[in-house]
Amino acid sequence: MAKKIDSSWIDAEMTTDAELSAVETSLGNRITVLENNAPDPEFKFINSKSDFPTPVSGVITLANNATYFITKTIDLTGDRLVAGQNTTIIGGSSENCILISTGLSASTALLSSAWSIPMRNITITHGTALNLDATGNSNQAIDWFGVNFTNCATVGLVKNYTNFIMTDCALLSSANMTFDGTIGTIGFDQCLFTGIAGQTTLNFPSTLTVSRRIRVIYSSFVAFGGATAIFVDPAVTFTSGAESYILITVNFSGGATYTGGLTFDSNFALFQNCKGITNTASIGLMFFSNNATQNPITTQGIFEKIEGTTTASATNQKFSHTNNRLTYSGGITKEFVITASVSANSVITNNVNMTVRIAKNGTTIADSESQATTSASGRNENFFCQTIVSLATNDFIEVFIANNTNANNLLATELNLIVRAAE
Repeated sequence: MAKKIDSSWIDAEMTTDAELSAVETSLGNRITVLENNAPDPEFKFINSKSDFPTPVSGVITLANNATYFITKTIDLTGDRLVAGQNTTIIGGSSENCILISTGLSASTALLSSAWSIPMRNITITHGTALNLDATGNSNQAIDWFGVNFTNCATVGLVKNYTNFIMTDCALLSSANMTFDGTIGTIGFDQCLFTGIAGQTTLNFPSTLTVSRRIRVIYSSFVAFGGATAIFVDPAVTFTSGAESYILITVNFSGGATYTGGLTFDSNFALFQNCKGITNTASIGLMFFSNNATQNPITTQGIFEKIEGTTTASATNQKFSHTNNRLTYSGGITKEFVITASVSANSVITNNVNMTVRIAKNGTTIADSESQATTSASGRNENFFCQTIVSLATNDFIEVFIANNTNANNLLATELNLIVRAAE
């Protein structure tokens, strides 16, 4: 008969009782030390504070490349954690795997790190939760899932990380999570934020450089009592340019300030399908009425930009304006529907055939053409043009006119141009 012990098959008939007993004793010892976090020091079950490394001057220094599995509420009793390189902190559930530190100053961060620090399924509760500063350590990143901050007056600082991503996480009665230094992507996906009255939940100060994007998607914010849900200082540097501040399908409620600093009409903003705030749009309008500036026609049949002083709509987004020109400032190339109406007449002679076209970057678009011929009395004729074009950043739209009968001047008295994304 054979027995399987310690991953080896032992033939009981060929093994003495003493030898078999020694093997069983050895296996039992290995089970005992495994339960006490050995012989694998890189994975440790934390059932009490004593399972952590011994504090030194109030600091519990976690090992490099080690994983600490929090099994329940662990009170650090006035001490704090400093993570090592690639320290991982996980738990079974953020509902009951909690880190607190009774007696630790509320202004002292419970968890500090200068390295990548993966976390899963835990809750941190303390006056100040974090001090994460990877300055001097390149290529550090944070990727958290199921991490909650509860009753943290200051969630704390995240600085100089390549990326910061939170998924299925929450800030509950917590605020003042601040990002600084240079960070690539700061992303929140399916997260819940219930802030603190009078406080800012997520804070992006002027000293922050974002090399890729700030992105919050499929998440909810509750801001009340004078709180601000998200504050992005207008002086934040977005290295990747336009539409790098992204809110998509985000719900805001509570009645306080939802987006401070940069708002929907900023060229850096891309807000879509959000509730409680104004969403961004790629749309522009310009017009004039009773214009008296003539177009000096020099060559019959040649298109020239319509002259006159246009006014931009106050609702324009992603478009800048100069006279008879709307310039796209958005960061994403899109298809746009363009419509224009023009009322014009011939200044010197009657019975003049005129043509109007929409132009992109100074080149007229043939499929937008509209023609009309003035009457014997030279009355104004009305034109309606439309087309669909693709616009990239800094592409511009204008309206041109041509005299197909002679080289006499023309006068467009009314003009209205609308550009809107075909979304």
